Amino acid sequence: MSDGEKLQRRYDELVAGFVAPLLTGGKVVVEQPHAPGAIHYYEHANTSDVHSNPEIFDALHRHAASIAPIETVPWPDRDLLLIAMAAVNLLHVTDPALDRLFARGSRKKVVGWIDAIIGAIAPPNTRADALARHAMLDPVPALRRRDVVAKTWAYTYRFIGRPTDASLLTKPVFGSKFKEQESLRDLEALLADLDSRTGLGTQPRLRELLARSPVTELVRLDLCEAFRFGLATLAVLSDDAIRGGVAREIVERGEWKAAPRLGRALGDPILGEAPPAHLYFALALCFEVQMTATLDVPGPALPEQLDLSDPDTARYAAVLPAFFEDETMIDEVRAFDDTDRSVVQERCARLAAALPPGAMEQIAPLVRRCQRPGSTSASNLTRTEVRP
Repeated sequence: MSDGEKLQRRYDELVAGFVAPLLTGGKVVVEQPHAPGAIHYYEHANTSDVHSNPEIFDALHRHAASIAPIETVPWPDRDLLLIAMAAVNLLHVTDPALDRLFARGSRKKVVGWIDAIIGAIAPPNTRADALARHAMLDPVPALRRRDVVAKTWAYTYRFIGRPTDASLLTKPVFGSKFKEQESLRDLEALLADLDSRTGLGTQPRLRELLARSPVTELVRLDLCEAFRFGLATLAVLSDDAIRGGVAREIVERGEWKAAPRLGRALGDPILGEAPPAHLYFALALCFEVQMTATLDVPGPALPEQLDLSDPDTARYAAVLPAFFEDETMIDEVRAFDDTDRSVVQERCARLAAALPPGAMEQIAPLVRRCQRPGSTSASNLTRTEVRP
């Protein structure tokens, strides 16, 4: 088999065996890892599976359009393929078969490949770029490996992330009384277990991969403890439609789960020195999350026991009262009708009363310094950095 034939087979494995089922809710298949250099072939290749590309395109477009309106998505695309390659390699290193004595060294090699692949992913340049890579990455942390242990009085067989051998389980030695135990473990748990045993640092690499998709990073703050508002994130948030869609996603997945990470990012000294327009995009996201949470359900949408003792959570909570107190930002709520405005004011009053000393003093200067930019087209934004 020639090198070209081998690369074509690997490309088909990636597209038809991994990307298509990942996006359509099927069972992904992870064969061998992908070397960084393979992208030079993949970006010009076409899969031999005639059904995969239409399925992938439709799934990417459907998921991406759930955040903000788009006409099309870039598939096949170099950066989306790189994201898929990195995801496959992260899954590959969790394979317990690599625990064998003569296979252990391969993990370090693949981890090096992961670093190189992530480093090759460029920042998104358009709304479609940003949303398509979110559609690709969003399902990855939820992937689960199915492990089966089959036991009888004499034997134990383990099928770790592999299909059970039906012919083996029906042999007479198993009879009709064998016990089969099944467990499902998600990718985050698998990587955490691997890091505890090997110290390879695969969990941080998953977070670095998520950071290559600013939208995914924002809606999966539970996996991004060190999140901050980098330039790539702020560039994506400058698109009003994406920012509104991200706010809705954060609310649906749990506003107060995200609140500490957003508040910590607002306390980043670097953000305090950002240009006023960039600063506005960060504050506007926090404001819109609170407005969405308030207006999507009856009442002010606050926990029964509102605890703002955590300084990061308090910093996030202070955004709404700070907007109400600032004359230049009060226009943000004037567009609502009287009923909605009264509900928002109720939430604002409760938050202001619960804030610990000093919280408002941290956020109010940021709100005073930020500046709402004029109308901006998402299509002509340049994104000069993607922050890991």
